[in-house]
Amino acid sequence: MFAESFLTLASVLTFREARFSPAKLVTTQSLPVAHYVSGPLPPIKKDENSFGVQTTAHAAMVLDVASGEVLYEKDAETVYPIASLTKLITAMTLVDYKLNMEELITITKEDDPKEGRTVFAEGEQFTRGELLRALLIGSVNVAGNALARTSGGGPAFVVAMNARAQKLGMAQAHFSDPTGLDRQNQASAHDVAFALRTALGYPEIREITKTEKITLLEHRTNKPYVIKSTNLLLESFLNQDPYQIIAGKTGSLPEAGFCLAQATRNKAGREVIVVVLGSENHFARFQDAKALTYWTFQSFVWPEKGSKHQAALLVNTRP
Repeated sequence: MFAESFLTLASVLTFREARFSPAKLVTTQSLPVAHYVSGPLPPIKKDENSFGVQTTAHAAMVLDVASGEVLYEKDAETVYPIASLTKLITAMTLVDYKLNMEELITITKEDDPKEGRTVFAEGEQFTRGELLRALLIGSVNVAGNALARTSGGGPAFVVAMNARAQKLGMAQAHFSDPTGLDRQNQASAHDVAFALRTALGYPEIREITKTEKITLLEHRTNKPYVIKSTNLLLESFLNQDPYQIIAGKTGSLPEAGFCLAQATRNKAGREVIVVVLGSENHFARFQDAKALTYWTFQSFVWPEKGSKHQAALLVNTRP
């Protein structure tokens, strides 16, 4: 029944919503991602008449991690506010600084964004590593501001974030703060997909973002803070055999709608990234991402070297 519902959705999607642009792949596949072996074969669609699934998202994209091949896209080049998906860039920028993750950081009044739930109070102390975990697991905004402030200062850190984004090839991305609360933090689904692809090369980010819950102890009083993941799909079938979620981040703002970027692996070790921007509500983003992930694993085959699929691919791409 589950599979049938997805197949029904796939049959009603228009071709325009799943447009395919080979010219873009030359650029995106050239991005340096050291974690992966160069030259893997892209997956092949089993049925050329299967164009994807209907989503509520304004923009969406599916990317094969190993090859960089775009498997599905919907308005993927349009720039939108991305809310807390910003924190992926924040995390990579921080880790690149190679600072002491055991250093204690004291929360100050200026760290409180005065929007949403404060979580940590002024004067409380956590290590830099603990704040990074709070940032990525619970999307704690005060943690993002504290990390930026103690890593060269907030304004300089944002400059470094934008430089990091440009280095990743996120040509349309722009960041104004490290939390994503500023609606001027914007990027396309294409930008976000390749940002997450690069983030997968950071073991810390992979490990943290697939964690469902942690407990942090404030260092002066031992006050416990239970930080739960904002990614509800960690408790879904996509995180059970034969699938495994290997990284992900949520985001939401009134101007951004509800967003999610997630990487999922199947039993054969194939990894795909799904990005949805501007889904219509909190639960719709998870349903959109879940549907796209399931459709992708059901609709594509990954050829092995020397297989008949590889031979077919070589024939089809011969000039």
